[in-house]
Amino acid sequence: MPNGDQSDTQIAYTEIRTRILDGRLLPGHPISPRSMIEQLSIGHTPIRGAIQRLVVEGLVEVVPKKGTFVTAPSQKDLRHIFEVRLGLESIAAYLAAIQGPTPDLDQAAEKLQSLLEAKHTDLWTEQHIGWVFHQELFAASKNDRLFANYKMLRAQTGLALNELIRHDAKIVRRGTQEHLEIYAAVRSRDPESARRHMWNHILDGTDTRIKFIRGEHERAT
Repeated sequence: MPNGDQSDTQIAYTEIRTRILDGRLLPGHPISPRSMIEQLSIGHTPIRGAIQRLVVEGLVEVVPKKGTFVTAPSQKDLRHIFEVRLGLESIAAYLAAIQGPTPDLDQAAEKLQSLLEAKHTDLWTEQHIGWVFHQELFAASKNDRLFANYKMLRAQTGLALNELIRHDAKIVRRGTQEHLEIYAAVRSRDPESARRHMWNHILDGTDTRIKFIRGEHERAT
């Protein structure tokens, strides 16, 4: 049977790790033992033990004379993350085209089309519906394991896969047009075209996104 300290260490480890994976503690965020003690109402020794385990896993890092922080992905890490996303989303588009669009995917595409035809661009709304479109595309693929892997990757990589607000109307509008091209291929039951359009869509802006994320991490540290 584990003693009290071991049990509390496991609880602290699980709580802190969950907050990192679900995005509540983003890369670069400080992990202060004192704040964790206050938030979790767990003693100093278990908190220290939990943090040490997270260091071994690579989820947090100790910076000499500065403290302990959630690990920020390197340029190479970010590149690998986007390569995985490239594969997952392209497969999702391919499978969705085989299955055909769902009513929810139809609805997301209809909203995007309406926004495309509107005189004024609501950047936040247009981007939000675009994010919904990606979610519904995975649902339309009817492959629960594929969708679960994507959601896990998002959770484990914070900003790297969480959508970033863009303030350039041209970029947002281009993304909407690309979404509608993907949808047209899904609706036409053309899996190869859907895969190709999604592949190009993910590649479009990847370098810019990586530079932005790295900049955010550097400013945070």
